[in-house]
Amino acid sequence: MAKEVDLIKEKLPVLEFIRGYVTLTPAGRNFKGLCPFHQEKTPSFIVSPDKQRWHCFGCAEGGDVITFAMKYENLEFPEALRFLAEKAGIQLRSLNPQHHREFGVLYDINEAAKDFYAEELHRNAAAMEYLKSRGLTEETIKEFELGFSSGGEVLTMNLIKKGFDVNDAARAGLIYKTARGLFRDRFEGRIMFPIYNHVGKVVAFTGRIFGTQTSDDVPKYVNSPETPVFNKSRVLYGLHKAKMEIAREKTVVVVEGQMDFLMSWQCGVRNVVAVSGTGFTEEHLEKLRRIADTVVASFDNDEAGRKAMERMLDILNRHDFHVKVISFGESKDPAEALQKDPTYMKRVLEDAVPAFEFIFDRYFNSEKVRKDLALKKRVITHMLTLISHLKSPVERDEWIQKLAQESGVSMTALEEEFSEIAEKARRESKDTHQERSENSPVFEDDRVTMISKRLVSMAFTNETLRGMILANKEYMSRGFVDAIEHPEAESVEMLQMQSSYLFGSTDEKNALAECTELIKQLKLEYFKHAQELAKDAIRIAGRSGDEEKLLEATAQFQEFSKKINDLKLQ
Repeated sequence: MAKEVDLIKEKLPVLEFIRGYVTLTPAGRNFKGLCPFHQEKTPSFIVSPDKQRWHCFGCAEGGDVITFAMKYENLEFPEALRFLAEKAGIQLRSLNPQHHREFGVLYDINEAAKDFYAEELHRNAAAMEYLKSRGLTEETIKEFELGFSSGGEVLTMNLIKKGFDVNDAARAGLIYKTARGLFRDRFEGRIMFPIYNHVGKVVAFTGRIFGTQTSDDVPKYVNSPETPVFNKSRVLYGLHKAKMEIAREKTVVVVEGQMDFLMSWQCGVRNVVAVSGTGFTEEHLEKLRRIADTVVASFDNDEAGRKAMERMLDILNRHDFHVKVISFGESKDPAEALQKDPTYMKRVLEDAVPAFEFIFDRYFNSEKVRKDLALKKRVITHMLTLISHLKSPVERDEWIQKLAQESGVSMTALEEEFSEIAEKARRESKDTHQERSENSPVFEDDRVTMISKRLVSMAFTNETLRGMILANKEYMSRGFVDAIEHPEAESVEMLQMQSSYLFGSTDEKNALAECTELIKQLKLEYFKHAQELAKDAIRIAGRSGDEEKLLEATAQFQEFSKKINDLKLQ
């Protein structure tokens, strides 16, 4: 395993690999870019080709090419190795058998099940006819590898014949054990939608009932349970296909179910994902925020749809998305609208309205809200609370102005109310922070340490600065001097990357000026400390009556005072 890990790193240099995800620019000996793991406007993400490492000085994440793949693609270690090995063209021969049993075999079983379900669909005319009656073409059915599950023990026996352990099939969520101890297929008489993770591996399924089998007693959809390779809070249906188009458009269209996604895709809207019956999670939004800044969502034109949209809006605002809303008129969902008119989605996307505009229209066109002052006040407070979660001051101001127009309440009154809401949120945030921090020790570097750290970082930018700093090493602690004198040491790696983060874009003239000033400040702190020690020596000598030591300490105090004054005059 160690040899293969090294081979992966050799075949996939960290700089070239990460460049496929992050735009990087030179910063000294290293490269700098915006961190993909947290929102930032000033680059703090550093990649070191020499050390084959990356580190973000904004969120403190860091590691090598494997840890980047694990974090960015949400993969466990063995999954990340497989993913990188495929990219590098390397066959993993010595993967830990336990890791393979835990993860790899589940991917293999899901893949085999997907192929089996696809074969079964072509044997079941009724299931195929149902999909075509919903508007799907054979090309779409084939591209997304839809299938059919007969149920019973058909899949179980097929997997056993292919050499899979029945217990692994159960761990994959494809079969279950009855009270009598028999294994049966989880999905019975359902259209099967394979669910892929964002690197294109089948990790789970959704099964939909169809035709005459539909009844109130039978759930319309059945989903795979969570498994070691499937976590519903991490997976968005269709993202593996749509992510490149989403990144190009910087916009993601969110629909509710698999059929909505498939019809949208088939009709030419490719920057689309489906939440598939689950709400947005932090993991979903982190994935999307890396490639998009705008979300376009569809909701039903009723009270439940409005409330769902407000919940979604509040979550998306916290991640600094611009949110728009589309309506499908009298159609119950995008799939139905697109079956009637394949151009419908593209047309409504052109007419998408900002989410706040959609909400304002729903509330303030209501006779009840206009006539009931108490209700109107509650609505306005609710709207201002949603607006307060916007990260952009420009957007906040714009929507407060729009709220004033729609509600008939003056800007002055709204701004006063908004200030109270924001202040309350700050107090609550402060109280929460204090509560969390009560028992946490606080460590603060003294001024000399802070100056020294910055000087060490500067020392790695060029030899001129390194020489200047080493010429004044007597004023620094031995640890910092060792870091400058032995840059090859592994422990110095972070300081070198920090150098690119802090000074990679600083021109030589400004860097020289700052270095000179820092050395001056370092000397001042050093002589101030020496001056205080001399003061203590004077007091001690005075109490003991030791004239010789008193004269010596006084001379030292005067010497240090002169050096401090001289430095201040520079």
